[in-house]
Amino acid sequence: MRRADTEEFVIGAISLLANRLNRFGEALHPDITSKQWSLLTMISRMDDNEKRVRDIADYMGSSRQNIKKMLSSLEAKGFVTCEQSEKDGRALTVELTDKTYRYLQENESEVAGQTEDLFGPLSNAELNNLAFSLQKLSDSLDKIEGIE
Repeated sequence: MRRADTEEFVIGAISLLANRLNRFGEALHPDITSKQWSLLTMISRMDDNEKRVRDIADYMGSSRQNIKKMLSSLEAKGFVTCEQSEKDGRALTVELTDKTYRYLQENESEVAGQTEDLFGPLSNAELNNLAFSLQKLSDSLDKIEGIE
């Protein structure tokens, strides 16, 4: 197979896999979308400093508009609070609520079990190679997009 054909296959496979992973996540979290769950998880892993929408978007590799839209929905469901920053009145800060921490903790073991089942067929070496390759691809996108 020519390299260009392989590259096209990889892009298509990643796109299809992303859709399937979203369905996988939706089944795990009926209360929120897979992307919302991912957003909450990532916010919970950020430093304890003030979390601004812009910082969250940068951390997630997404646009502020996409993050703000997800946060609005999550705020309506009681998972986050969004308030004007005390340090910068133009910025919006985000705090996870107790509901979020309970939700993440209550679902941790099920998510871990399902994730283990998902990656179970891969050896440790294959999983590490996959992670390494995905990181290299992400770094390449950063360069193309001028993010560095």
